[in-house]
Amino acid sequence: TSNGLIKIGEALQINTSLQALDVSHNRICDDGAAAISECLKKNNTLQELKISENEITNNGLIKIGEALQINTSLQTLDVSHNRISDDGAAAISECLKKNNTLQELKIS
Repeated sequence: TSNGLIKIGEALQINTSLQALDVSHNRICDDGAAAISECLKKNNTLQELKISENEITNNGLIKIGEALQINTSLQTLDVSHNRISDDGAAAISECLKKNNTLQELKIS
């Protein structure tokens, strides 16, 4: 749930060893996505993030996109099977203009 992910997000802001995180299928929704986005702004070791099938909407993806404009370590992002429309995809496309480390994006 989003409450648990908020705690994980707080820990990841100072963690320097975790390279992959998969919290797919957990209904983290937009609150969880916001917590993850805060960690992505500060964490520089996480390389792979899977948050598929979590009922994340455009609002949550916009937060992730904002964080990815700052993040310099994430290489793989899976946000597939969420509640994302053209607005969410547009937010991610904006981040890709500034982010030069993301190599794989799953957004189906």
